[in-house]
Amino acid sequence: MPTSVGVLKLGYTSAHSVSATGGLEDVTECDFDLNNLPENIKEVNFSFCYCKKKQKCTIKFIGPEKQFYIGPQLEWTLHFRLFKAFLDNGDEGYGVLHLGMKSTEDLIHDLNAPPILLKAKRNLCENKRIVLLSDDECKSFLVAGGKGSSLALLTELSKTEPSFQVPKGFVITTAAFDNHIKENKAIIFAIQRLVDVSGEKTSGDLKDECAKCMEEFQSLKMSESLKEEIQDVLLSLYDSIERVRFSVRSSAIGEDGEDLSAAGQMLTVLGVRGINNILDAIIKCWSSKFGFEAVQYARQNGQSIKTSMAVVVQEMVPSEVSGVMFTVDPVTGDPSHPYITANYGLGETVVSSLAEPDTFILQRNPDNTISINENIVGTKKTQIYMNAEDGTEQKTLSCESLATCLNDEWTMKIGSVGILIERCYCAPRDIEWALHKNKLYLLQARPITTLHTETDFELIHDQDTPFKSDNEFWTRANTGEVFLGATSPLGISLVVGGMDIHSHRGQIMREGLTINKFCPYFLHVLPVTHRQVTISMIDTLYRSNQEKITTFQKAFEVGLFGRAVGTEEMHQAGIKRYGYMSKSKQLLFFTFLFLFSYRVPKQIKKCSEKIRRYKLPIHTFTNVTNTWEALLSQMLFYNEVTLVHGMATYMSSFFNLLVIHALAKGKDEWDSNLYCDFATVLSSCTGVESADVPESLQELAQVIAKFHGTTFSSLTDEMAYNALLNDKGPPGKLFKEFLEKHGHRCIKEFDVYSVSWGMKPKDLLPILQNLVASPNILNIQSKKELSVEDVLSKLNTPLRGSTKRLLKLILPWSREAVRQREQTKSLVIKAVDWLRQTCNRLGKLMVESGRLPDKELIFFLTLNEIKEVIETRRPGLISKAIRRSRLHLKLDKLQFPEIIQGVPKAIEEEEDLSKYSSTFSLTGIPVCQGKVKGIARVVTNLNEARTIQNGDILITHSTDIGWTPYFPLLSGVVTVLGGLISHGAVVAREYGLPCVVGVHKAMSVFKSGDIVILDGTKGFISKINSEDVDVSEL
Repeated sequence: MPTSVGVLKLGYTSAHSVSATGGLEDVTECDFDLNNLPENIKEVNFSFCYCKKKQKCTIKFIGPEKQFYIGPQLEWTLHFRLFKAFLDNGDEGYGVLHLGMKSTEDLIHDLNAPPILLKAKRNLCENKRIVLLSDDECKSFLVAGGKGSSLALLTELSKTEPSFQVPKGFVITTAAFDNHIKENKAIIFAIQRLVDVSGEKTSGDLKDECAKCMEEFQSLKMSESLKEEIQDVLLSLYDSIERVRFSVRSSAIGEDGEDLSAAGQMLTVLGVRGINNILDAIIKCWSSKFGFEAVQYARQNGQSIKTSMAVVVQEMVPSEVSGVMFTVDPVTGDPSHPYITANYGLGETVVSSLAEPDTFILQRNPDNTISINENIVGTKKTQIYMNAEDGTEQKTLSCESLATCLNDEWTMKIGSVGILIERCYCAPRDIEWALHKNKLYLLQARPITTLHTETDFELIHDQDTPFKSDNEFWTRANTGEVFLGATSPLGISLVVGGMDIHSHRGQIMREGLTINKFCPYFLHVLPVTHRQVTISMIDTLYRSNQEKITTFQKAFEVGLFGRAVGTEEMHQAGIKRYGYMSKSKQLLFFTFLFLFSYRVPKQIKKCSEKIRRYKLPIHTFTNVTNTWEALLSQMLFYNEVTLVHGMATYMSSFFNLLVIHALAKGKDEWDSNLYCDFATVLSSCTGVESADVPESLQELAQVIAKFHGTTFSSLTDEMAYNALLNDKGPPGKLFKEFLEKHGHRCIKEFDVYSVSWGMKPKDLLPILQNLVASPNILNIQSKKELSVEDVLSKLNTPLRGSTKRLLKLILPWSREAVRQREQTKSLVIKAVDWLRQTCNRLGKLMVESGRLPDKELIFFLTLNEIKEVIETRRPGLISKAIRRSRLHLKLDKLQFPEIIQGVPKAIEEEEDLSKYSSTFSLTGIPVCQGKVKGIARVVTNLNEARTIQNGDILITHSTDIGWTPYFPLLSGVVTVLGGLISHGAVVAREYGLPCVVGVHKAMSVFKSGDIVILDGTKGFISKINSEDVDVSEL
């Protein structure tokens, strides 16, 4: 700017605040005056208007002021003050005051900036087969590769910086490499074969194909015209070719980049003498592009194998001392401590870790000068030197290990040059250097690719939902079943994200808020921690508040937890965030319920018809682009059915409220009798979609037993599957019908990472074989729906006439609402399964195109990251996906408290279980009545479910649809998590199985084989002495 601004004063104050819904609310009428703040101020008082309410605020500053200098010559100062804020309504908070102003002090340091090195773009000379390191076009990595372009930039800088030199040399460009391939059809065929095997399009041994490709390269000679060009360049640069020793190094596109190093993956030939040896070394470097190590490295980082490469030919420096400098600490990234490592001879011993080098830890000062902080003497027992003839030789020495190979003067000079290079590149650098005859030569300057690698902690929490306050209440009830364990990163961004958006939008609509209150940038209803999905109790149950906890809130809790769990602390947190529910919002609430009651059946019919007519055209997804577009378009249907499921769930919760309200008869305290009666009412419903899974399997098992007998149970999984697949009679027909109707379902069915039954039908065979082997399989009868009168007669609570009449009116609606909720859930899972199949297809195509090394890694990328990998092949994302996949099993095993208050912490402490060694009882919430004695079967995950025997009482953490095929074998169910509308409760009631949920510690204190009594009426499970029981009678 020709003129500078002295002090910029603002004539207005602008502010905003983030509302409870995540939207931005304007702050107006703020009288905070930044221009007249006195120095060393300790307290500021001001007022403002927020949501039409006038508020006063006092901020008190904490600790000393921090100052930072910015600008090309540090001419501006930033002032930071921490403060604590107090509002007149009692709210408190913390903040930071930022002030910026032009400095009135003289500069502390002279900051004359060095020239910034800019890489050239590919230009009209892109077809040149040879360029000199001093040529401008050599600065393009597309022409000279990563190493060649970096050396060209250093060569340019060395012209104005006498502190270092770059050895003379030239580059055989990527165009020469491409031409060599085009002129040899055998190489083209070998490369394509290698690409197909690498992308798993064709079967074959990758190492063998790499070897064949390298053989083809090395068997073919370089063109005569290129040989002549190389010889002419050598003669123009050097007086005598035979006297000069050369290094011939690979320089591929993408090598030595910001995200990818590729160091040591391709060939470097040192100490080369003579034109023929140089030509041979170039061919070897070219062929090393297809060596197994280089190909595998490219695959593991999602890079194409067919990228071009260049070759750098440089005069070899017969260095006395050489090594590597990192301009920042290579482990911590600390810029104040650059590192130098050094050894005698060539630098190969340092870069290849063949010897323990000397280490020099430097101190970088604020003015970018260097001092020595610490010297660490290495053993330096191995050195490499150029031999007298051709190549290099390795020597083992001992006397040099007594002192460092660099004196302080050269250590300081190398450090200063390194800082200069870093400032020219505007980023930290890994620099290879050499000393010869008191001259410093730079051989390479590459980015430090590991500086920004995420820690395990960052990867574990990178999809965590931010807290709106320090007093949040989250729960794994319900989501602990639906999103069992950890959900994949793609499942969170694709499924959970979509579900949360619609839930959040629905809340805003029902409250009559405008769309600008909607915030899509983080999860509101379904927050995530440690990749586990929870429910925000404040943003759901305690969003609509009155002076006391309402019956609706308590009924919602009973559905989730099996009991009322709300506390006044939760209630007050909800009031503080959302206030009280106005009369107009209550009216709007009932208006939406009325609309939902009419819309839901129509929407279910519409969505079901779409599913019936639509067949996923997976065979048409032939490339990455159209498969990606198909995935995005399928989100539209997922959004549609998610919206319908949300409405159906809302309706079901409302009718549950009416039922429990009628049963409670205005009681403030709800007891186990009330929960039992509520469970009895819910158990009267039949025709529930999720319960149809075990019923259909049971019917299929009966037909198999009738036609194939018990011999079916003794077949291997493969033989049993083929028997059903080839069966033209009723068993085969029913098996195909089951897959057609329920093939989209599976364990952890809301996660696209899971494998559905339709994708892997063999997973059903062990279940079917166990059912067929059951002695009572042919005698099991289907459950019949009870009339309303029969249900009411089974209740423990005496009912008044008015209550009975109300329940007779409500129950049919309640039953239908339950059916609709489960039916729409199945529709959502169908949409998720389409997404799942498309994601699997996209993963396979990304492997074929070299973007992923393994198709399953697609599930450990978010939706935006997949888009970036498709467009840019960014290797850092592949590395992140690999590390996420390794952490997934650990996260999947984490257990959290039923209600999480504040910062989520997994349960780690182990209780002394010795008191549970003999007989004992645990209590929970009864959700299906009945009493049974049997053998406990403790199952931690579905893989262990094969151990379930006929008549067992299942004890597990929670159940989802994947467990339902085992229900016909069970005599009772106990879960640690769950509520009255949880999956286990729904299916247990369908089968009339005694079921108790919310039995904490059950999986810790019970062991498989224990003899237990399960009372689904009173809500307890007891271990009894096995000596008093005849096990054969169980």
